[in-house]
Amino acid sequence: MVCPNCNSENREEARFCAHCGKQLTEEVESEGQSEIEKEIAELQGQAQNLESEVATKAVENRKPEPLPEGALLFQRRYEIVAFVGSTEHFNEYEAVETEPRKRCKICQTLNAPESKFCEQCGSDLSDAELESLTVRLFEAKLAENLEPFWSLANKGLHHKAIASPLASFADEPYDERVYVALPKLKGAALAEVEPEDVPTAIAWSYLIADALAHIDENKLGLKEPLSSAIVFTDSGEPFVKSEAISLETVDWQPFRQELAQTTVRWLKSVQGDQWIDKFESIFEATFDWRKIAIDLQRLLEIVQAPPLMKVEFVAATDVGRRREHNEDSYLTMHFERCHLDKTESLLVLSVADGMGGHAAGEVASKLCLQVFSLRLLSAVQDWLNFVEPNWHEALKSAAIEANRQVFAEAQAMRNNMGTTLTVAILCGNKAFLANVGDSRGYLLQFGKLKQITKDHSLVQQYVDAGLITPEQARWHPQRNIITQAIGIEPTVQVDTFEVNLQRGDLVLVCSDGLVDMIDDGEIERVLLSEPDIKSVADTLIKLANEAGGDDNITVAIAKVS
Repeated sequence: MVCPNCNSENREEARFCAHCGKQLTEEVESEGQSEIEKEIAELQGQAQNLESEVATKAVENRKPEPLPEGALLFQRRYEIVAFVGSTEHFNEYEAVETEPRKRCKICQTLNAPESKFCEQCGSDLSDAELESLTVRLFEAKLAENLEPFWSLANKGLHHKAIASPLASFADEPYDERVYVALPKLKGAALAEVEPEDVPTAIAWSYLIADALAHIDENKLGLKEPLSSAIVFTDSGEPFVKSEAISLETVDWQPFRQELAQTTVRWLKSVQGDQWIDKFESIFEATFDWRKIAIDLQRLLEIVQAPPLMKVEFVAATDVGRRREHNEDSYLTMHFERCHLDKTESLLVLSVADGMGGHAAGEVASKLCLQVFSLRLLSAVQDWLNFVEPNWHEALKSAAIEANRQVFAEAQAMRNNMGTTLTVAILCGNKAFLANVGDSRGYLLQFGKLKQITKDHSLVQQYVDAGLITPEQARWHPQRNIITQAIGIEPTVQVDTFEVNLQRGDLVLVCSDGLVDMIDDGEIERVLLSEPDIKSVADTLIKLANEAGGDDNITVAIAKVS
C-alpha cells in the first residue's frame, strides 16, 4: 500500500505509514467512497432520464383535446358531426363523408364516385347509387392506441359481411394525430334475429361462414363469440364487427359449433327440419371455413331451386323475304334426371347465323353446332351423373373447339366462312348463356324483357363509347359489321352470362334476322300476349317478315313453369 503523504511502500494490511506515521486507510476509504458516490450519481441521472421518458410517453399517450363540430379531416373527406366520448387514450366522433361514394351491389365495397367498376371484385358500377356514409371516427396521439383497428385498416380486410375499417390516416388539425374510420352499424345481435324462410337461414349461415373464412385466411381471429361479434342491420344483412376481430389466430372450433347450432335453431323456426341433416353434414365433413362456405353456397342453390321445374321449348327458322337460302342453324337438347321422386330438367338452346355465302355460311353454322354440342355433352354427362359442372367453363370450352374446327375447315375450303353462336343452358333455377357475334339471348322476367348477351359488333362499340344511342345503332349503316365470329380467326372471345330464373320466365335465343326487323318493345309485347310459345315463335317470324324479312330468321324459346 502506497502512503499518500510520503509515497513510501507499506504492507497491505498496515493502517499507518511505517516511514512518516500518517494514517493509510482513511484515504483508501475516501477513494472508495468517491467511487460509490459517482455510481450513485450515475444511477440517479439514469432514473431522472427514465422518469423524463415516462413522463413524455404519458403525454404522448394522453388522448388529444376533442375537435369541434364541423372540423374537416383527411383532405376534407370527413366532417365531424358530434363528439361521442373518450377513453384514456382516444376520442370517438360521429362523422360523415363529405363526398358520396358508389356501393358495389355484389361485394358491398364503397368506391370513388367516378369509378366505373368495383376496385375489389370488378363488377360494373353503372347502376350503383351514390351513398353518403356516416362513420365512427377514432382519434389518438399514437397508432398503437387505435389497435386493432389501425392494423385491420392497413390489411385491407374487404368483405361484404365484415364491417372492416374504411380508412386509417394521420392529420394535424392542431397537432399530429392519427385516425381510423369505421362504418357505423345499427342492428340486432345474432340471438335476436329470426329468418323468414329456409333460404334466408342458409344464406345467413353462408355469409357468416364466408366472412370467417376471409378472416382466417388473413391470419386473424375473433376475440368474442358470434353472439356478440355479429350484427344484423335493419335490411337483414349480417356483419362481423371490427372490434370483435383479433390480430391473432384462434381455435375456430367453438365458433363452428356456435354457427352450426344457431343455424339449426333458425331452420327449426321456419319448419326447415328436412334440411338439418344435410346442413349438419357440411360442418361434420371439414374444419375448413372456406370449404364450409362453398358447401353452404351449393346448399343454398339447391334450396332455392324451384321444385320440379318444368321447361317447355320450341325452335323455328325461316329463310326470310330477301335471301335465296337459309344459312342459320339451330340445335336444342333436352335432358331429365330423377332421384327420390325429384325430377330436374336440363335444356340447351343454340342458334348459329352463318356467313360467307352459299355453300359456306350454312356449312359453318352446321359444323359449329355439331362440334359445340359434341364437346358440351361431356359436361351434360357429368350433370346426368349428379355432378354439377362449371357451365361457364363448359360453354367457353365448347365454343373454342367449335371455332378451331370451323376455322380449320375454312382454311381447307379456302373461303372466309364463319358464324355467330349464341347458347342458353337452363339448369335448375339458373340460365347460363354464351355468345360470339351478334345473335342474342334475352330473358323475359316479371313482365320485362332484358337483353342478357352483348353484341360483338362495331355499332355496340360505338354505343359503349357513347358515340351513338342503342336506337341509332339499329339503323346505322355499319350495323352488320361484327367484331367476333366462330371460324374467322384462330382464336375467339367467348362471353358468358348467368341469370336466376323464376317460374313464368321466358328465355329467347335468336339471330339478328329477328332483332334487325322488330325492336325489343315489339318482341316483349309478343312474348307477353301470345297464349303459348309455339304461337310466340310463329308470330315473331311473321312480324320480322312483314317488316321486310331482310335476313334469315331463327328463334329458340323456352318457358319455365
